[in-house]
Amino acid sequence: MLWKLNFGVTFINAGAEEAIVPALWSQDTFVQKAGGSEIIGQMWAFPDKKGRPCCLIPEATALFQERCSELLGRQRERMLFYIARCYRYERPQAGRYREFSQLGFEYLCPDPEWAAKRSQEIAIGFFDSLGLRYEFDASARRGLSYYLNGRGFEMRCTELGAQSQVAGGGAYKEGAGFGIGAERLMLAMAAQGLV
Repeated sequence: MLWKLNFGVTFINAGAEEAIVPALWSQDTFVQKAGGSEIIGQMWAFPDKKGRPCCLIPEATALFQERCSELLGRQRERMLFYIARCYRYERPQAGRYREFSQLGFEYLCPDPEWAAKRSQEIAIGFFDSLGLRYEFDASARRGLSYYLNGRGFEMRCTELGAQSQVAGGGAYKEGAGFGIGAERLMLAMAAQGLV
């Protein structure tokens, strides 16, 4: 598919490395990084064989924050991209499913504001490479608690109606990044006659 080719090429050309994201993880990461205990109601959460609280990941950015120092090692900065299967325990809607693919980019570094600007440039470059028409909001309120000041950016395709957000991201303590909903991206491309 065109978007998969453009996705990898865009990020590799920017200097990013591909990261493999696990589907199963500790609930604690998402409780601590993504918004407190209320997020548990939105996750496929369960104990493992030893009784430890696990979940199918609801999003991937929290994993990169959790492992930031390990991922950086002795490097000052590092750019990573991924395609992750994610899961949310909620009522399915058009373009918002219980199982979905998140395309993502994370720029780990000590200057989150610079990383956020660079992330926005890369997201815009990816959408432009597809010929996709979109609205860009550089000061959107983000629902995840790890974003600095609760703000970030969003990219919307109005053809999708109420579920128009296709990408969202922003700065956090350890860097910045964004995620793209692959299913919504495909719906937007179809609505604009690109597939």
